[in-house]
Amino acid sequence: MTTEPLGIEKLTQLARELQAEPDEAVTTQSVLLHALEIVADAEMASLTVRARRHTFQTLGATSSTAEQVDQGQYELGEGPCVASAEGLDGAEWFRSSDVSKDQRWPRWGPTAFEHGVRSFLSVCLRSKGKPFGALNMYSSKRGAFADPAELEVALLYGVHAANALSSARLVSGLEAALGSRHEIGMAQGILIERYGLTVEQSFAFLRRLSQNLNRKLNDVAREIVTTRSIPNLTSAPPATPDEDAPTES
Repeated sequence: MTTEPLGIEKLTQLARELQAEPDEAVTTQSVLLHALEIVADAEMASLTVRARRHTFQTLGATSSTAEQVDQGQYELGEGPCVASAEGLDGAEWFRSSDVSKDQRWPRWGPTAFEHGVRSFLSVCLRSKGKPFGALNMYSSKRGAFADPAELEVALLYGVHAANALSSARLVSGLEAALGSRHEIGMAQGILIERYGLTVEQSFAFLRRLSQNLNRKLNDVAREIVTTRSIPNLTSAPPATPDEDAPTES
C-alpha cells in the first residue's frame, strides 16, 4: 500500500508549515484542517484544552457538531477528549469503533450517537511531557480509525500539532504580556505628567484603582490610555509625591 508513505511525507510537510505560524488562532485552525487531510477516517475534528480547576474548553472545531459533542463531555465529566486532555492513566490516545456500545463512557456515548458520531480517535497533546489538551477526530461510520498505519500517522501528527500549538501559545502569551506592560507604562506616563507622581507612586495608584474597581490592572491602564482620564475619579486627584512618599521612622 502507498497510503502510509504518502501520509508520512505529507505529515512532514505540514509539520514545517505549522511550526512556521506564530499565531495561536491560525495555528489552531490549521491543525484541525490538516488533521482531516492526514487522518483518512476523520470527518470532523476539534481541539480540547485544559482550563483552570480541571475544566475544559474547545479551542476550535471544524463543525458545530464536533463542538457540541465536545461540550457534552465537559458537562458530563466523561469522554475521550476529557480523558486525553487529562492524560488519563498515561494513555496517549483513546479510540472507539462504536460509541453506542462503549462502556467506558456510558452517559456520553448515547449523546454522541444522537449527534451522528459512531467512531472517534482522541490524541493527547503534551508540552514538556505534561498533557494540556487533545486533538479529537470523529466519524459517522462504525469501525473507523481501526487501521494501525492511520493510528501511527495520527499519533505522529499529534506530536507535531502539540509542539506547534505550544509555541504559538507561548508567542501569543508573550505578545499579550508585552502589550499589557506597554499599556501600563503609558498609563503611568499620563499619571506622572498630569499629577507629578513618581514611577513607583503611579504604579501604586494604578494597583489601588484596579483593586477598588475590581478590574484587571491592564484593563484600567488601557482605559486611561484610551480616554486620557481616570476611571471613577471625581474631584480628588491621585496622591501627590509628598502624600505617597515613603516616610522615615
